[in-house]
Amino acid sequence: MLPRELLDARRFSGKVYLKFAGEEHLKLAKAVITTFNSSIGQSHGELLEKIRHMEKADNYRKVRGFARILERQSKFEMPTKLNPVEVRRFLFERGYVTNDFERLKVLQEASKHFGVPPAEIEKAMFADRDEEMILTKVPPLTPEELVRRYNLSLLQTLMFSALRITFKVSSNYQAIFRKIKLLGLMYQIQDDTLEITGPASILKLTRKYGTSIAKLIPEIVMADEWQIRAEILDERSKRIHIFELSSGDCAMMPKVGGKVEYDSSLERQFAAKIRFILGAEVVREPGVLKAGRYAYIPDFLVRKNGREVYVEIAGFWTGEYLKSKLEKLSKLEVPMLIIANDELFAGKVGRIHGVVLMRKGKIPYKEVIKKLKEMLQLQASGGCTEN
Repeated sequence: MLPRELLDARRFSGKVYLKFAGEEHLKLAKAVITTFNSSIGQSHGELLEKIRHMEKADNYRKVRGFARILERQSKFEMPTKLNPVEVRRFLFERGYVTNDFERLKVLQEASKHFGVPPAEIEKAMFADRDEEMILTKVPPLTPEELVRRYNLSLLQTLMFSALRITFKVSSNYQAIFRKIKLLGLMYQIQDDTLEITGPASILKLTRKYGTSIAKLIPEIVMADEWQIRAEILDERSKRIHIFELSSGDCAMMPKVGGKVEYDSSLERQFAAKIRFILGAEVVREPGVLKAGRYAYIPDFLVRKNGREVYVEIAGFWTGEYLKSKLEKLSKLEVPMLIIANDELFAGKVGRIHGVVLMRKGKIPYKEVIKKLKEMLQLQASGGCTEN
């Protein structure tokens, strides 16, 4: 992903078009890579100065974008073994200096205290600033790889302003569905089209949710054939523009799935507790459930004595999304328990049958167990469960 100021796009007739890098930018990408490699052993500030000299009016977003991608994967180290915070604290505790003689005296005192030459003290004073960091390693990317990663980052950055994203893929379904679930995205599957609620439509969750959306994009473009359509909100004009892109548009994209860093301890703990307390079988990602023209992928299936209850632990859900989801789930005619995060809708959802609210991110297992027992018992007595 790139900073929003580096989003290279144009808007025309209600549509937004990204200015992807192509083969004509391979030479520029190579120049940026060469600049990084020739700067090993130099400060970050010196590297950025070289990059600035490469910028022109018509290419500065590409130059800065290429550089930003390389920066993220490069390694920088402090130019000193001393702790800059401790050095600054020692110096500042000595008070103000009014001339060079007093300054030298304080430096010599610090030199004696830390056991290094005065020059090392000066180097260490602000060694933890970004511009003082020393470049020690550059990723071995080819110009083509850099262009492809830039294009992917450009697409991910645009998705931060999406109200809604719909897409179709010809392959890679399992990886995409798994990623959607792991990231806790709000979605619905209608026929062969997947719709993701975009980050621009979620108050207070825009940045975190937008990052999760961005992590899904690599899996989509890994498919053999794919189509993406997004409604993009222009924050300045408040107008909505349509963005469309497909594998047939020949934008150079990497064929490497994005890594998802997530803490699945909540899911692991849930499965373990339900198995232990209820003595039930717990199946992770039991499959796709059809609800009319829609489809749904629950997190768990709890099974005991031939009776089954599906369970979903909500991710980035809102009260409106929950109510809409419950309406669709009612068509499934299967017992479903939803464990939702109370912080996402501040308790405004109220008491809804089949919904248990978490408190501060923690599952109230006593309430969950009670609810599961009730739902399993209903089936045993021939009753039906509303959702």
